Amino acid sequence: MESEMKLDPAGVRKLRESKSWTQEHLANAAGVSLRTIQRMESDGSASAESRLAVAAALGVPVESIRLALDEGSVAAHDKLSRGVSGARWGYAGVLAGTAASAAGILAGSPGAEQAGTALGILGAFAGIAAGTIGVLSQRARRNAR
Repeated sequence: MESEMKLDPAGVRKLRESKSWTQEHLANAAGVSLRTIQRMESDGSASAESRLAVAAALGVPVESIRLALDEGSVAAHDKLSRGVSGARWGYAGVLAGTAASAAGILAGSPGAEQAGTALGILGAFAGIAAGTIGVLSQRARRNAR
């Protein structure tokens, strides 16, 4: 991967302005020089380290900031962020549901054999749900690009 990459200057500016930040504020938050931010917004040049620092300061994954910069679109960044966030909530739901179901099975089962069978079925359903969430989140990421 190259250390220097040309970016769409308007993309950085749009992301920065969406937070109502000045160039100086972004530079301080990212731990880079004001000149680095000015260069990113004027001629589109930035090192890999600067891209990572700016993405972290803006609170976005570096993939989404590259996507937004490449397309010059804050909307693309927002769409990608929703897909990632939705997947996290989906996995959290699977985990919480599985834990609650397992507790219910163990508390209500008269025998170890029945509990084992029920937990096996529960595990299969949790695996299917997690796999479905993974596939759907990948599709959402692909569609955001």
